[in-house]
Amino acid sequence: MDNTNNEISPEFTIATSQEFWVQRTYEEIKKRTYIDPLYDTGFKAFLSDEQALVSFLNGVFHLEGDNRITSVTVKNTEVNIIFPQVKSFRLDIRATTSNGLSVNIEMQKAKHSRFIDRILLQHSAFLLQSKYEWNHEFFKDPQKDLTDEERARREERRYEIPPTYAIWICDFAVEQQDSYRGTWAIRNEKGLTITDKVKYILYDLTRFNKTLDSVRTTEDRWLYLLKHAGRADDLPDFGDDVISQAIKRILVENASDKLIKEQARDMVFTEEELDHLAAMKVRARREGESKGHSDAIAVLQGMDLSPEQISEFKAKLAALGK
Repeated sequence: MDNTNNEISPEFTIATSQEFWVQRTYEEIKKRTYIDPLYDTGFKAFLSDEQALVSFLNGVFHLEGDNRITSVTVKNTEVNIIFPQVKSFRLDIRATTSNGLSVNIEMQKAKHSRFIDRILLQHSAFLLQSKYEWNHEFFKDPQKDLTDEERARREERRYEIPPTYAIWICDFAVEQQDSYRGTWAIRNEKGLTITDKVKYILYDLTRFNKTLDSVRTTEDRWLYLLKHAGRADDLPDFGDDVISQAIKRILVENASDKLIKEQARDMVFTEEELDHLAAMKVRARREGESKGHSDAIAVLQGMDLSPEQISEFKAKLAALGK
């Protein structure tokens, strides 16, 4: 049977061309100066170092002098809470600080319709994991006989939670806020905060438009580098040795072949991006749009995506269609 005249509508699926696209992305990364820290592999290479985390967190929390964080302990990113998900539940960067904070830092590249739900769900798991580990620090030997004082202390701390702060760095417009930074907490209808132990700090990089000349604070410096590193030929270190070392860690010429390949895989469709694209495909159909790449791109253009992100999606779709 001759199907040469039949038109086949391209689908948003990973085909055998995925490895082809990984290789092409790998080759493109090799041409650049820096590994893009807006993808997981580059993000962790850039910020997972202890000194970089201390500097970044002091910038985020605007801490100075005696109040500054002096050290952090980077924790296992796996959360031992079971969710009905295809992929394992892991955080990007998780740490405890010298002043007693439990911190989760997330780099979010793709936007999806349940973004706030995801923040709340992930923070709930993060809080439970932090409480579990916090209890073990206070009660390391549950088998030993406890004195009345120790029992009283355990009772006092039974439901106490450690301060848990979630920091989300988003490469898309966060609709719930009107500036590049939003600090959110649990409040009542009058705006009174019920606790300072749970906070969400959301960064919207699409609204961070400071030029190099207007960068003043440590917070500004890290945000500037995160936003521009992926496409820059040269990055300023602001005369800061910690930042200088962080920049060196994402130099392509310094990166191992393994790290670059991992970055390339991050930049090809992930399971999350496939789910996101499938949702857009369904949306396009429900809105009565016909099938095909051009209509898919029209849907992309109707969302809060930058021209660069749309261009990346176009290239990926083209490669997957080969």
